[in-house]
Amino acid sequence: MKRVLVVEPHPQVRAAISDLVEDEPGCELAGAFTTIAEAMPLVSELMPDVVLIDADTPDRQAQRLGELLPTAFLVFISTATEPCEECPEPSAKTPGIGILKSDVIEFLRSLTS
Repeated sequence: MKRVLVVEPHPQVRAAISDLVEDEPGCELAGAFTTIAEAMPLVSELMPDVVLIDADTPDRQAQRLGELLPTAFLVFISTATEPCEECPEPSAKTPGIGILKSDVIEFLRSLTS
């Protein structure tokens, strides 16, 4: 079972992504937050395997989250057709960081296949 944390400021998008995670066999919603600052106090308890983060989140905040979750895979998500292809470089303290170029449901299925 892959535990997925969602960080998305837009309530409708956050709810839709959370629903997709809950509906996907093999995935479990670890939590859904508006901002990384809101999620920070709870991430060590939630221990997600994957963190889906809004692509507009400042790089420094995402890096701090990565330092708290060194084994989680951080994935930036965007509703833009062509999201920015740059993402922060992982350091020795942070896990892999990627940009989701497929739809969320396809990505979730890839986690459990």
